[in-house]
Amino acid sequence: MIKDSAYAGGAIQTLLQEEEIEGVQLAMDLNVSPQLVSHMKNDRRRMQKDIAQQSLQVYDDPTYAMELIYEFSGGFTSPVLNGKAIDKHRLAIEQFAFNEIEEAVAVLKGVNFIKPPGETTKDERERIAQAIDEIIDAEAAISNLKATLAKEYKISLKDRVNKRVPVWKSNGWIQ
Repeated sequence: MIKDSAYAGGAIQTLLQEEEIEGVQLAMDLNVSPQLVSHMKNDRRRMQKDIAQQSLQVYDDPTYAMELIYEFSGGFTSPVLNGKAIDKHRLAIEQFAFNEIEEAVAVLKGVNFIKPPGETTKDERERIAQAIDEIIDAEAAISNLKATLAKEYKISLKDRVNKRVPVWKSNGWIQ
């Protein structure tokens, strides 16, 4: 469920820094007051869903989009990995993604999905939950790699996804 509003101060600060703009410019681009931008940036006011949607149309910044969508989805999507244990260089993130993918594959190989869900034991369900955890970790690493590469090489993720949709349809993956 997408929230009607969310605290987006971190995402706004990221956008202002990465786009090298001031809050006044953001306010003009989103047709809101500079005071509202200031309040949202400092988490004194929530960003409304319509303003978030407008900002994603105006700005094609993958890190901002990830942070904003993470907040509005209530944590259902991958967050921006920006902790001390993460080196933001594209090669380091690439290696991190490979490691997480390999861990997920290794765990998946050790899980048996043959039994129907209602017939699994408590131990089997725990292994399946661990597999899901590893998939979530791999997904977060891949999402951050995708955003980093798009940003550094100045490739629009929106454009790339839009170009993939016909391929997914022709493969029968989506309708």
